[in-house]
Amino acid sequence: VMKLLIRSYPVLIPVTALCIIFSAAVSAVPAVFQQKVLAIVTGYMESGNTDWASAAREIVPKVLILAGLYLLSILLVTLYTQLMAYITQGFLNKMRQTLFSGMQDLPIKFFDQNKHGEIMSRYTNDIDTLRQLVGQSLPTLIRTGVIVLGVFFIMLWFSLPLTCILVVGVTL
Repeated sequence: VMKLLIRSYPVLIPVTALCIIFSAAVSAVPAVFQQKVLAIVTGYMESGNTDWASAAREIVPKVLILAGLYLLSILLVTLYTQLMAYITQGFLNKMRQTLFSGMQDLPIKFFDQNKHGEIMSRYTNDIDTLRQLVGQSLPTLIRTGVIVLGVFFIMLWFSLPLTCILVVGVTL
């Protein structure tokens, strides 16, 4: 299926994958920004500095970057959703045409031995399964994989020993 998709849409599939990957990566980023903001606030509290205006000068740029990333992520999610709808419909149309042309080559004896409704039901169910795979499952798989990897690397960045303990615990 992936080979057919890439052959049918050699430009749209990579563009869509990049949109999915970037929007998923942005989902893992807030933990880093939150940690930086908390470190700034904690630093001001521990030093006894009550000048929150200077703290705001440090915090606001980080919050604006995060808001910009979220806005870009929303745009990319919208774009990849539209692209996946276009790709899915075109791919399924090609699959239907391929199935129909293959059905035209079958001998009459095949149709005499099998009920017409059963053949069409199998085609319909198979096409619907492909629609769900291409339109929903593949983007979700890519998005979830990127989020898991992103969170894993963020965990490594924050604490290598705790990440190792977690990996050992999950493995056990």
